[in-house]
Amino acid sequence: MITAARVYVAWDLTPNEWLRIDALLKRSGADMLATVAIRAASKKPVAHARYFLRAWQSLPALPAPGTTPPAPTGPGADVIPLNRTRAATGQGRAAQAADWYADLLAEEN
Repeated sequence: MITAARVYVAWDLTPNEWLRIDALLKRSGADMLATVAIRAASKKPVAHARYFLRAWQSLPALPAPGTTPPAPTGPGADVIPLNRTRAATGQGRAAQAADWYADLLAEEN
């Protein structure tokens, strides 16, 4: 992914650095590491993969298999979107309920 994004860096790392990268791949996943590397390289020219190691080490671990990610937090996280088609027509919930009851009564008669 990193090369596909046209980020070309030297990968001549020490055996210890390769072991760290292997552990980071297992912990955070290749997609997350690649995303961080691409973002970093977009901000300034990067010549060596060693530059990414510090940022990769601070990444969180992937969720355990079979678990769900945490619910979003922050502003607007607890907002339930309204049905915009009803709001656009000016018909609220009371008018919608009245229409349903009228349809039910018409079906019974």
